[in-house]
Amino acid sequence: MISRVTTSCIILLFLMVPALHAGNTGKIAGKVIDAKTKEPLVGANVIVVGTSLGAATDLQGQFSIINIPPNTYTIKASILGYDPVEVRGLQVNIDLTTRNDFELNETVVEQKEVIITAERPAIQKDLTATTAVVGGDQIAALPVTEVTQVLNLQAGYVAGSLRGGRSGEVAYWIDGVPVTDPYDGSQVVEINKSSVQELQLVSGAFNAEYGQAMSGVVNIATKEGGQKYTGTIGVYGGQYYTNDPDVFPGLTKFKPTTIRDIEGDVSGPLVGDNVSFFANLRSISFGGDLYGYNRFNPWNVGYTDPITQKYTISRDPTTGYGDSSLYPMNNSYRSYAQGKITWKIAPSLKLNTNFIYDYNKSKPYNRAFFYDPAGVGTNYSWSSTSITQLTHTLSANTFYTLGFSFFDKLYRYYLYDLPYAPAPDSSGDLWEVMEPSGVPMSTQHYVHPSLLTTPDTYSFFTGGTDNNIFRRRTITKVGKFDITSQVDQTNLVKFGVEYRKHNLLYDNVQLQPLATESDFNVQSSSPFIRTRIEPTSSIYHDYYDHAPTEISSYLQDKMEFKDLIVNIGIRFDYFDPDGVVLNDESDPDIYAPVKPENVNQTLAQRMTHWYHSASTKTQWSPRFGASFPITATGVVHFSYGHFFQIPSFELLYQNPGFKLNQGTGPVGIVGNSDLSPEQTVSGEIGIQQQITQDVNVDLTAYMRDIRNLAGTRADQIIIFGGSATYNKFVNSDFGTVKGIVLTMTKRFGGGFSSTLDYTYQVASGSASDPSQAENAIAGGNLPEVELTPLNWDQRHTLNVTAAYDSKKWGMSFIGQYGSGTPYTPRLSTDITTLLINSGTKPSFFNLDMRAFYNIPVDVLHLVLYARVFNLLDIRNELNVFDDTGRAGFTTDEAAALKLHPAQVINSIDQFYTQPTNFSEPRRIEIGMNLEF
Repeated sequence: MISRVTTSCIILLFLMVPALHAGNTGKIAGKVIDAKTKEPLVGANVIVVGTSLGAATDLQGQFSIINIPPNTYTIKASILGYDPVEVRGLQVNIDLTTRNDFELNETVVEQKEVIITAERPAIQKDLTATTAVVGGDQIAALPVTEVTQVLNLQAGYVAGSLRGGRSGEVAYWIDGVPVTDPYDGSQVVEINKSSVQELQLVSGAFNAEYGQAMSGVVNIATKEGGQKYTGTIGVYGGQYYTNDPDVFPGLTKFKPTTIRDIEGDVSGPLVGDNVSFFANLRSISFGGDLYGYNRFNPWNVGYTDPITQKYTISRDPTTGYGDSSLYPMNNSYRSYAQGKITWKIAPSLKLNTNFIYDYNKSKPYNRAFFYDPAGVGTNYSWSSTSITQLTHTLSANTFYTLGFSFFDKLYRYYLYDLPYAPAPDSSGDLWEVMEPSGVPMSTQHYVHPSLLTTPDTYSFFTGGTDNNIFRRRTITKVGKFDITSQVDQTNLVKFGVEYRKHNLLYDNVQLQPLATESDFNVQSSSPFIRTRIEPTSSIYHDYYDHAPTEISSYLQDKMEFKDLIVNIGIRFDYFDPDGVVLNDESDPDIYAPVKPENVNQTLAQRMTHWYHSASTKTQWSPRFGASFPITATGVVHFSYGHFFQIPSFELLYQNPGFKLNQGTGPVGIVGNSDLSPEQTVSGEIGIQQQITQDVNVDLTAYMRDIRNLAGTRADQIIIFGGSATYNKFVNSDFGTVKGIVLTMTKRFGGGFSSTLDYTYQVASGSASDPSQAENAIAGGNLPEVELTPLNWDQRHTLNVTAAYDSKKWGMSFIGQYGSGTPYTPRLSTDITTLLINSGTKPSFFNLDMRAFYNIPVDVLHLVLYARVFNLLDIRNELNVFDDTGRAGFTTDEAAALKLHPAQVINSIDQFYTQPTNFSEPRRIEIGMNLEF
C-alpha cells in the first residue's frame, strides 16, 4: 500500500501546475514583423494549413503553436492590410521546436499570397541532449528491413549496447505511451518500418517525462491517415547466398523464395474530413542462414554396448534414420497487423486509437541437434497492443492528453503441444491425456531423455527431443494524464502522472516420464514416453504469478530565451514489487527444509513464517539540459541527470520457490524481489556546428557512472549443515562509461545525402552479466571485484550511410566498422594481468546496399529494388575460442584428434566448425512496391 508520505508527494506535484504533455508532438514558434519597418505585427494569425491548429501573435509579434504531430506542414501568416505569406515543407519533430519567422509586406493594390519553400535548419537549437531523429522517408531509403537495424546505426549504439548499458536499459515508447516488456526490458511489439512517421533515439540525459530507463529512450510516432487516399503494396523474396558450405551448408544455390515478404498499407479519410485511418499488414517467412541435416529421427535409439563399448548408431535403422535432407534450424515466420483511427471530434478535441497485433514463430538454433533438428522445439509469441489517446485543447496555449494502453504478450516454447489432465492419484502431477484405447492423442510424441546421448563429447545427438516446455505472459495496463501549457513565450511547462499495473505469469516445466517408464532399456524399451508435469514443489517445475505496480509523476519546464534554452525537470517513481523474501536464508526451500524444527512442520505451518513481503521502493530523479548559441551557426549543449530503473522482473522473481539442487558446494541461484532500483548519473557536453549550407557536425563527450546494478554475491549463502551454498541477486555490480561521439550529416543536395557517426567509448564494470560472479564461483574461480572491460567494450565504432536519389533511380549504402570486443582468454602469460575480458576479438566490417528504379504508371508508381546485406560476404568473427581468440581455429581440435575418437557421427573438424561464431553471410533480396 502507498504510504501517506508518498501519496502527499504525488498530490503536491499534481497541484504545482495547471496543465501536462505526452512526448509525442512538437511545436512551431516564431515572429511576424513588417517587412519594411521591421516592427512586430500584433494580432497576426498563424495557422497550420489543413489542421485546426494556429495562434495569434502577441505584443512582440511572437507566436507559438503547440501539440503538432511530427510531419511536414504548410503554415500561413496573415493580417488585415498585408499580403499573406505561406511557408511549405516545414518539418516538425517530437519534443522539439521548429522556428519560422515571417516578414509581411503591406498590400498595395490587391492582396496577393506569397509562397515560400522552407529550408530545414541544419542546427536544431533546442536539442539539449543527444537525439537522433529519423523520418519515415529516411528509413525507406536505407537498406534495412526492420526498425532495430535503424537503431543500431545511430551514434551511441556500440556492439548492440546503447552508451555502454546492459540490455534492458532502453525504454520503448509508441505514440506517447511506454511499451517496454518489464520482464526483460525488450520491446512488446516491434513496429513495422513502413508504419513509422518519425523515430527518435534520445541517448543523452533525457527529460523527466521519461522513466524506467538508464541508457536511452526510443520514441516512435506512427503514421496517421490524411485527407486523401494513399497506399503501398510490396513484395520481395530472397535468400542467404554464400560459397562456404563447410560453415554455412545449404546456401550455395540462390533460391529467391526462401525469404518471402508481402506487405501493404493504406490510409485516408474514413468518415468525411473528421475521421481518418491508417492500416498496415505484413507477412514474412524467413528462411534463416543455419541449416542441419535430418539424418536421424527424434525417436532413433543410439547406444553404447556395455560389453564391447562400441556405439550402435541406430537400434532400428528402418525407422531411426531420417532422409538426410537439409533442415532449417533458425527459420522464422512473422505476421503483423496495425490499424489506427484518428477522430477529430471537435476543433479542440481529438481521439487516436491504435491497435497492433504481432505474431512470431521461430526456431532456436541448437547445434547439438545438427543431425536431429526435428527434436528441437519452437518459440511462439503473440502480442496485442492497444493505445488510446484523447487530446483536448483548452486554449491556444494549453492542452491535455489522456492516454490509455493495454498490451498482452504471450511467449511459449514447446516441441509438441500436448493436452494434460490431473493424475489419477494424489501426486499432484499432470498426466498426458490419452485416447480411450491408451494411444497418445498426438501422433507426434516426446521420447525418453536417455535418447539424448552421444558416443563421445565431440559428437552430435543421434536422436532425442527437447522435453522442456515454457510459457510466459506479460499484461500491462497503463493510464497517463499529461498536460502542456505554453505559460508565456519563454516557458513551456509539462506535468504528468502515470499508473502501470503489470500481471506476470511464468511457467517453466521439464517434462518427466511416468514413474513406470522412468527406467529405459536401450535394447528393448520403446523410445516414446507418456509425459507428466510435476507439481511446483519439484525442481522440474517453476511457476509464479505476480502483479507489481508502478506510479510516477513528473514536472518539467522548457525555457526558450533568445540565447539560451533550458530543460529542467524532476521525476518521482514508486514501485510495489508484489514479491516475498526469505526470513531465514540458511533454509531456503520450503518444500525440502533442512533444519530439524522445520522438517517436522507441515507445509501450511511453514508458510506462516517462511517469507515476508518485499518493501516498496521510491525514487526522485532530477534532470537538467541547456543549449546556447556560440555563433550564428553553432550551438553548445549540456545535459545532466539521475536515472533509475527497477531491475528486470526476470531477476526479481527467478526461482520463485527458492528450490535448489541436491549436493555439496554451489547448488544454484535465486531471485530477489527486494532488489533496489539500479541507478545511473549521466552527463554530456557537446557542440553542433553548421559547416556549409547542407553539412553540419555534432561533437559530444559523455560520461556515465553506474551503480546498484543487479549482480550476484561474491560470498555464497551457506545452507544449514554447511556442505552446500547458493547465491542470490543483489545490487552489487557497478560500472563507468566514457565516450566521444562525432556525427556529420549532409542533407539532400543535388540528390546526394550522407551521414557519418563515429563513437570512441570505454565501457568497464564489475560484471557484464548479473550471474557472472555466481558462474565464476561455480567454475571454481574467484569473482572479479575490480573494473574490467565489459563484453560490449568496443573502443572504435563507425557507421556511414550514403544515398543518391534522382527520383527515377537511386542507390544507398550502409558501412559499419567496429574494433574488436573483449573476450576472456583461457590462459594469461602475465599472472598480474586481470584475465576477465583481457583479450580482444578481431575487428568488424560490414557493407549493405539498396538500389531502386521508379517507373511512373499514370497516378501509380512501380518501384523495383534490390537489397544486399553483407555485400562483400565477410566472415566477421563475433565469437571466438578462448585459447586462440579466433572464430575458426582452436588448439582443442588437435588435442581431440590425439585421443583418437571414433568419429562415427561427425568429424572433429565439423564439431569445431561453429557457424554462430561468424556474422550472417551475404543476403540478397529482390522486390517491388506499387505506390499510389
